[in-house]
Amino acid sequence: MGDITVIGGGVSGLSCARSLQLAGYDVRIVTRDLPQHTASMAAGAVWSGSGLDRRSRPWAAATLEHFQRQIEIAGSGVTLQRMREVYGQKVPDPWYRERLPFFQRLSKHEMRPGLIDGYLMDVPMVAPPIYLEYLRQQFQSAGGRIERRKVESLVELADEAGGLLVNCTGVGARDLAKDERVYPIRGQTLLLAAQGIRVGYMDNEAVDHIFPRADGVLVGGVKDAGNWNQALDPALSADIIERCARIDRRLADAEVLRGFVGLRPGRDQVRLEAEALANGGTVIHNYGHGAVGYTLSWGCAQAVTALAQSVLT
Repeated sequence: MGDITVIGGGVSGLSCARSLQLAGYDVRIVTRDLPQHTASMAAGAVWSGSGLDRRSRPWAAATLEHFQRQIEIAGSGVTLQRMREVYGQKVPDPWYRERLPFFQRLSKHEMRPGLIDGYLMDVPMVAPPIYLEYLRQQFQSAGGRIERRKVESLVELADEAGGLLVNCTGVGARDLAKDERVYPIRGQTLLLAAQGIRVGYMDNEAVDHIFPRADGVLVGGVKDAGNWNQALDPALSADIIERCARIDRRLADAEVLRGFVGLRPGRDQVRLEAEALANGGTVIHNYGHGAVGYTLSWGCAQAVTALAQSVLT
């Protein structure tokens, strides 16, 4: 089958590359940053289907099924996590309720003051350092190649590669694809060596997150639209710990293993479509996933693979 070049080495790029491999294509990844240095490393990486538009829900559902299979595989970095998701207003049952192995609504006495509604549920939790390495090993063991360099032009890469391109450059698509609808949503998280925390916590409105993972407990965070700063902010780190320690006191004195800053690729909607290039080549765009890159990753990769099959037929 034909050669395909995937641009980007984060969770979207690796997922697309692996899905295309499984469909029989010879795949190369070209990336400015290796997987362990992409924005995907900073993600909370819990599967979260809340707030998705109807176009994104099938991708999220496919990714949920994928992660549920990965839970059974040692070393994948995917675990089943009991999670509280809370709200300041009444909310209906989520569209994915029947897809989860456990789900129940929280009672009033199970929530902090000021909160009105919420769920207790079992969802996949991903540890990015482990899962990204797991995907990379699968990809390269199957003959995939990773080339580290910055791509300046889709047309120039298409001329060089001579095959189909897949653009998974996240916020970098603003420049590479000349898409001014893409903007950064700065995030900052901390990985803590906290003990005994078994149930996670997610308040997306306040951006208070406590995620027990295979590599520690990740706490966050912030969603700062339009901010390109990738330097760790010590004052914000202290604020994150203080906020999360109000929810669980065991976090107050936990050792900080690592801090992360990542730029989520904001866009009014995911761009997943083929585009004809000026030189006659074709690129499939897959970017603009915002804060749900992991949640949509495998479903979007499958959609990219189906689109590649139609383009190359």
